[in-house]
Amino acid sequence: MVESFIETCKSAYFVIVDNITEILAGILIFLIFFLISKKLEKVAVSIVGRIFHNKEDVKKAIEDALIGPSKVFFRLLGAYIGFSVVGLPPKVFSPIHMLFRIGTIIIISWACADFMPFVTSLVIKNNQKSNKKTNTVAVTFLANILKAVIFAIAGVVVISELGYNINGLITGIGLGGLTFSLAAQKTATNIFGGFAIITDKPFDVGDRITTPSVDGVVEDITMRSTRIRTVADTVVIVPNSSLIEEPITNWSRMKKRLVNFKIGLTYGTDAKTMRSVIEKIEAMLKAHSDVHKGRIMVCFDEFSDSSLDIRIMYFTKTTDYDKSLLIRDDINMKIKEIVDEEKTSFAFPSTTVYMENKVK
Repeated sequence: MVESFIETCKSAYFVIVDNITEILAGILIFLIFFLISKKLEKVAVSIVGRIFHNKEDVKKAIEDALIGPSKVFFRLLGAYIGFSVVGLPPKVFSPIHMLFRIGTIIIISWACADFMPFVTSLVIKNNQKSNKKTNTVAVTFLANILKAVIFAIAGVVVISELGYNINGLITGIGLGGLTFSLAAQKTATNIFGGFAIITDKPFDVGDRITTPSVDGVVEDITMRSTRIRTVADTVVIVPNSSLIEEPITNWSRMKKRLVNFKIGLTYGTDAKTMRSVIEKIEAMLKAHSDVHKGRIMVCFDEFSDSSLDIRIMYFTKTTDYDKSLLIRDDINMKIKEIVDEEKTSFAFPSTTVYMENKVK
């Protein structure tokens, strides 16, 4: 046994001696690549950066994504070239070649995953430009899903490189995915609802919305649900799947707030007084600093059962609900003063009963 070991060592020694030049060349190549990998990384990043020189944000994102992976790649490439120079037998070199291919796949996946934060930041930046407040956690969650997809694809390719039949694996994943989707169908529906909210943007964090089931201010949007604080200061958690299927009124998207109502004067008010009241209310609204001048309507609307109705319609410049209430308060007080000045009065529901006096 000892003699066999000695013979093996001698054989290995002679192989090394016979190929000493190639071995030293291979080691030298690996050391050169290892030492200059940082410089090669800068060169590669610079070349890619020149392609996107007119898009500074894209250039910066690609550079950040390539900094780590490119350094590892050049060191891996140096090792691969070094082994190639040595002239190893095909049976020995074949696994090294396979490992190089697998390492390259992993490095490419690593770079693509590092590029995903740029996608996230780009979405957030676009939302900030349009004065929107899309939830950062939800967008980041989307980026993490894309990372998971990238690594899943890389894993399948690596398994294929190792020589395994991926058809059975894909079938198993399909069956497992079907079982999972049936078990978590509601959760998946909510997640797709979250995607719809992010892409369609019917509302953003801070918007006041109204649906048939809830009315309040959006506090948070996640991939599963949306948190809304109601007017009564309670918090309602609404599943995204339910929310996206309902009609949504977004009050925060208004450019001006509509005020539309009627006042009723008594039937004892003559036509001249009615006309004067209408003209004075219209003039007051046009002169009011908080009323939008685009559309003001004051008119004799109809003869109601117990009043002569005047339709008043205008828009406040502010869309804030509390501020608009204060504006309405001021305008209503002025309308009351106008009615009092014209010596007339507001009507209230009343019924006149006529008694027939029959003489026997």
